[in-house]
Amino acid sequence: MSHEQVIGNLFMDLSKDYVAQVTDRLSHLDIERHFYALYVLDQSTETLTQSKLAEELQVDKVAVVRLVDYLTEAGYVRRQVDKQDRRKQHVMLLPKAEEVLPEIREAFSEANQSILNVLDESERKDFIRLAAKIRGFYEENPMNHVKVNMNYKRVKA
Repeated sequence: MSHEQVIGNLFMDLSKDYVAQVTDRLSHLDIERHFYALYVLDQSTETLTQSKLAEELQVDKVAVVRLVDYLTEAGYVRRQVDKQDRRKQHVMLLPKAEEVLPEIREAFSEANQSILNVLDESERKDFIRLAAKIRGFYEENPMNHVKVNMNYKRVKA
């Protein structure tokens, strides 16, 4: 089996290329990562707690604490203690984030177009459908879904 035949490696390479495109497009900002976290917070119909953000990003809670610390120090978000449950910390977007979110959305849109540009319209739809089907299988079958952290180490369930 050649290196290119390992499906995980193909998806990992695509992910790296995708993230590199977004990061390069947004390199003039005063943050160098966590654009997707801002995007998720923006797209949510409700205010997300740190725990819910960790779930949405599929990372552990410690990683989200560090992520929120980073974005807080940069002035993009703030934490707000839940009034009913003081253990919960809501993550709120600040005006500085609101100002750059249109550009972040555009960067993701451009990366989507760029990475799919080699496919015709029918192939794009098939690729998205099939990738979503595979992801859905793992989400619906927890016995087949082993979570890993960003260093590709297993995370305790």
